[in-house]
Amino acid sequence: MSIRSNRTTHAKAMREIETGLRSLSKGLRILVHTVGRTAANGRVVGRRRVSAALRLQGRYMGLIRTLPGAKKARVRATRASKGVHEAIRLAKELRA
Repeated sequence: MSIRSNRTTHAKAMREIETGLRSLSKGLRILVHTVGRTAANGRVVGRRRVSAALRLQGRYMGLIRTLPGAKKARVRATRASKGVHEAIRLAKELRA
């Protein structure tokens, strides 16, 4: 067997292995997604819908949690007077 045919054989084998690994990886991702959505009794569980208001509240709480007391008070006052969107904007500024 010549060196050239050996190279092509090795290259072809490598491509086949890569294709197989990609296919296996995709299958595992699908399996993990499906298993993650299955409850203990075997029934498929859907994700709960989160309302926009709840998502906004979570963003606000996550930002205000890390601020020191004086800055928290300032953000709370802004929320009371101007609303949640403005308070979130201020919290992002104060965090930096």
